[in-house]
Amino acid sequence: MKNLISLIIIVLFFSCTDKDNKKSNDLLLKKYSEVTSKEPDTKGKNVKVWSIKKTERIRINLVEMTGELSKHKHPDAEHSLIVLKGNVKVMVADSIITISENDFISIPKNVAHKYWTISPRAYLLSMDAPYYNPDKTISLE
Repeated sequence: MKNLISLIIIVLFFSCTDKDNKKSNDLLLKKYSEVTSKEPDTKGKNVKVWSIKKTERIRINLVEMTGELSKHKHPDAEHSLIVLKGNVKVMVADSIITISENDFISIPKNVAHKYWTISPRAYLLSMDAPYYNPDKTISLE
């Protein structure tokens, strides 16, 4: 938890293009304590999601999860995650793998996946570019 409390999320996008096709050299700095002191943007039974950055091209979220998240797929975008703290079992198509602190996984669009926390709680950084539309997410359970 010590690492998590001291976590500073820095997102640098020196060559991202904004909607007017201009270069954006703005630094975005968000501290963990600032992000989590606010209500999550999305809250479910076993998940809390805070938006860190969202543009037309990318969405980055801090995700806190406990327990199990249902099997689903995103037909419109790849889904990538880095584990910041904890251990997570991931089902991707027919494979089940375990990812731990500092591990990265990228799930191609339209591939079924499901998550379970092995540790009591896990924190992940979720990145989608382009980001998926939650209304298009297909629940498979």
